[in-house]
Amino acid sequence: MKKIMMNTVISLGILCTPGFALGNETTATAVALSPDTEAAAEEKMTPGELTWSGDVSIKYERDTMEDSPHMDGLMYSLRLNAEKQLSPGFSLYARLGAQYATQPSLGDFNTDAYDVNKKGVIAIDLFGVTYKKGSFSYKLGRQDMTIGTTALLYSRSNTNIGIRNFVDGLTVEGKIGNIALTGVAVQEDNDGSADNRLYAIHGTYDVNERMQVGATLGRYIYADGSGQNTTNGAVDAVYKFKKSTFTAELAKSNADQDNKAYAVTWNYAFNDKTAVYVTAFRVEPYADMGQQSDFDNNNRGFYYGITHQLTKNDSVEVVYKDQKTLRDAEDAPSGSHNTKIEATLTHAF
Repeated sequence: MKKIMMNTVISLGILCTPGFALGNETTATAVALSPDTEAAAEEKMTPGELTWSGDVSIKYERDTMEDSPHMDGLMYSLRLNAEKQLSPGFSLYARLGAQYATQPSLGDFNTDAYDVNKKGVIAIDLFGVTYKKGSFSYKLGRQDMTIGTTALLYSRSNTNIGIRNFVDGLTVEGKIGNIALTGVAVQEDNDGSADNRLYAIHGTYDVNERMQVGATLGRYIYADGSGQNTTNGAVDAVYKFKKSTFTAELAKSNADQDNKAYAVTWNYAFNDKTAVYVTAFRVEPYADMGQQSDFDNNNRGFYYGITHQLTKNDSVEVVYKDQKTLRDAEDAPSGSHNTKIEATLTHAF
């Protein structure tokens, strides 16, 4: 069975806005509005307006594991988003996700919910309602979720595809002065009845134009008692210097052992189109929430990546992941070398 985790590049969550990534896109443009201006803009929006967005992508992935045959394959993906304005501030959202994977075990869909040999899936996999008022926004429904500035604590990101791959519940985001806040109360949409619950709050403080610091506190609860419930905490910081951005996150849980994790990233932007990054990470088996960090649980290593914006709507990203396991199947200290190389071409519309 394929463990639910994000197989694609994690750099976007690291290099963009810190905090919880709720509905990240490959590229984004933000316009800063005051609460009064934002409210006025919302009031001018016409109820019933339907907007569309999305992307198509092709990804090649090759995985190797010490003393095991390598795996490689191609994934062809479609994500089509729709949002309908109901009234000022209120909107309905939904997403159609589809993917064909030549090697199912490498796909971004949850093979626990499909036949293990199934290569193609299609589903309306995200849906719900949003409400925006002033500097706060609320989302209720099925949604993607990452927790932590680098998604170190938890990840069911929007690159996932298909059923039983996301979470259901409420998220709240807002800003008060120099403090940005995000709160989460959700349960997983898993195959079977074990819909585990998670709660988290994250705060970020803008120290100045170059530096942000933040902290996360969360709780993960197994619905059927099959795992160890954890209380998780993390601190993070982002510092920008000229063309470089440094991001660091340290996490720890209340588990008795193997309860620490970290991720440190350096990103260098040559210009507004091309950037490179290096990430060092370590995630011990019980350090994250439900063993669903964006980084491979029970591993340590490095990611090396490059991103390039080909045109306004076309981008390419290549990442090489060089890592080792921390413990083997018998829970003894290990160190099996494994690698991944991923190359993704995306067209947004």
